[in-house]
Amino acid sequence: MSRSFTSMKGISQYWQLMVRSTFVAIPLLLLLIFLVDEPLARVVRSYGDSLKPFFELVMRGSEWLHERFFYHGLPIGWLVLLLASLITRLMQYPTSTVWLVALLTLIGSEGLMNILKVYFNRPRPFEVLSPVGPDAGFWQSAGQFDAFPSGHTAWIAGLLMPLALRFPKLRVAALSIIALVAVGRVGLEVHWLSDVVASIHLSLLLTCGFELGTWWLRARTVYSVSSVPDAT
Repeated sequence: MSRSFTSMKGISQYWQLMVRSTFVAIPLLLLLIFLVDEPLARVVRSYGDSLKPFFELVMRGSEWLHERFFYHGLPIGWLVLLLASLITRLMQYPTSTVWLVALLTLIGSEGLMNILKVYFNRPRPFEVLSPVGPDAGFWQSAGQFDAFPSGHTAWIAGLLMPLALRFPKLRVAALSIIALVAVGRVGLEVHWLSDVVASIHLSLLLTCGFELGTWWLRARTVYSVSSVPDAT
């Protein structure tokens, strides 16, 4: 595209995306928590068995990638993202910082989710729907639970959200993978819908925050409008 934008305009678009998405996410999460989560979980319990083998296959693929390249043994995935950031920065590519943002968002998403899980102490659907299970509320007085937010969704969103925002051609594929993992967590009765929506939104906020924090590292060149997400 012939149209270009200044650095300040690019920064403004990330701020707008953070603010507007939050205005949507907060009422949506409240709606899901109070009106949708439990009824949807009961529908999944009653009618979702036929889809569970597919969702289990999706989870195995996600967990294989997670464990093989990021969290067991040598963290190859982290090193690849770091090296990609350094090499593309030396080559003065305008998109060089996206790899650093992906690394930071990946680590930040999982770290934040682990803290929030302990704080909110929310049971998972299969625990609530068992004959002697607790209710679906937060801050349970007894027991240790970790439903909210979804860690699996957070890690895949942390990895792919920066790529989805920076590369329009990858956006549909990246967001589809995130959505597939999120739906899989709900379909397997290990998370409420609000758990996965919260994880995606928090990963989006972290992505935008790290994009703003690393803006000064970008190569000094003119950027295409398509390289920054539309705040709408």
